[in-house]
Amino acid sequence: MSQATEITELEKRIYNKYLAISRSSVGKPFKLRKDFKDFAEDKNYVYVHKLSYFFNKHSHVDIDSFFRAPYDIYSDKETVFDLKFYTSQRALKIYTLHMQKKRVQSPDTDDQLFSIKKSLEYILTYCRNNKIEVCEYANHITSSVPEFIHHVKKGHVNIYTMFGFSDFEDVLRSVDKELLEFMLCDIYNNLPRLRTQYQSSRLAKNFIKQGITKIKLATKT
Repeated sequence: MSQATEITELEKRIYNKYLAISRSSVGKPFKLRKDFKDFAEDKNYVYVHKLSYFFNKHSHVDIDSFFRAPYDIYSDKETVFDLKFYTSQRALKIYTLHMQKKRVQSPDTDDQLFSIKKSLEYILTYCRNNKIEVCEYANHITSSVPEFIHHVKKGHVNIYTMFGFSDFEDVLRSVDKELLEFMLCDIYNNLPRLRTQYQSSRLAKNFIKQGITKIKLATKT
């Protein structure tokens, strides 16, 4: 008798995220799966397994955003995208478009404010782990470019958060333009627009400034 395939916690999370988002995005009710005993025999398991490998390999990809992407990009609200779709190159392109769209949204949206909060938490953890002051974060270099560029590229840090550091743009100007265009793509090309939106924000600007002050104090405790 062959040994039963063990379903990982990540695979369970992926499937239930898919269920919740695919159903709610078209206005349908859903019920999360609790019993995964025979899930390995389900026709969807092969796709969930592939997605598990993908998310493990590309840890910067947000699972929620990945599943929401086609419902945001396409205007057809009747189509339900199956799990097979999400294992395609097309899905990855749609996710990229979705993230590009999200990055230039007003910083005062709920999604952006949540992302900014997570960014501040990430910066605090990074500074603690690397034994640097928060005020040194924008200048911190371990390779050829400041580390925050890698963090923004990977989605760990929301670009709006960086405007809260007074030396951020000076540091950015010291980096080769072609390298920035390659690493940050749409973020770098939209920087003037993002700066304007940050400066005119009702909520995010103060939230970021207060957040940076808090994490500066937190690294001293």
